[in-house]
Amino acid sequence: MKTGFLTFILFAICAAQTRLCSSQTPDCRRDASGTKLGSGNAIELPIQLYRDYVVVVEGSIGNMEKLTFVVDTGAYPSVIDQKIAIALGLKERDGEVAMVNRSVQTKLATLPFVAVGPVRVEDVPVRVQDLSFIEKTLARRIDAVVGLDVLCTDSFSIDYRTKRLRFGPVRRTRSSVSFETGSPFVIVKALLDDNPVRLMVDTGTSVLVLFQSHLKRPIPQSAGTTATATDVGGGDYRLQPMLIPDTHLGRQELGPLTAFVVADQRDDARDFDGLLSVRGLHLEEIGFDFENHEISWRK
Repeated sequence: MKTGFLTFILFAICAAQTRLCSSQTPDCRRDASGTKLGSGNAIELPIQLYRDYVVVVEGSIGNMEKLTFVVDTGAYPSVIDQKIAIALGLKERDGEVAMVNRSVQTKLATLPFVAVGPVRVEDVPVRVQDLSFIEKTLARRIDAVVGLDVLCTDSFSIDYRTKRLRFGPVRRTRSSVSFETGSPFVIVKALLDDNPVRLMVDTGTSVLVLFQSHLKRPIPQSAGTTATATDVGGGDYRLQPMLIPDTHLGRQELGPLTAFVVADQRDDARDFDGLLSVRGLHLEEIGFDFENHEISWRK
């Protein structure tokens, strides 16, 4: 079975950004470089949904407006297409990223500002990448992939049913769990068949992914044949589907899930054990509440 780009295309981006020049890894925090909504206010933007999980919204970079952004909470740093870097006349510098199973050279730049709805963040370090492979898969132009280094200046929610991105106070639901912020990711604690794990909440992947080097003991139940995915650097890696009989997130029981175990670099220094897919849990809405350090969701 070969899965390829169609299912794991944004997972490949997410995994690539996990370790990028540790000296450039700030916490997700609100400061003078970001614009924050006033208390009680909320602004909604329409989104487009591709492959049932890829969220695309309109935004701007510098003096370029009506650009198309993929919203990926697992991407760090945010990524811009190389044609945008050329149009803005950005000065690029060399960098290195750790992919799932190797390191590759990349180009870095700093944007004057990025704006998505009411959120505006200045002096944003980004990776410069040819995003044509995403455009071909989604059959539409993609100018950037924005992560929490841009979006964490305010709480926000994604409603997959109504196709709206909502900035402002998160509507509380019966299902919620506290999260950690750092580097900048949202990380939650989960229990996978009595195995405690720390998972990064990722809107940019369609399945639950676990890193093999972080598993304290093997998962015994195979759930099918090995799949192959291709990362943004052109390399292939294998993902073994495994059945998790019982899954808990906070106090919420999520039931049985299929996870994909991927062989990763053992020395990559990730501080989480895998990627928690929002749509892989069949969630209709998810809220990132940075005031109370919680995510809440509705199925």
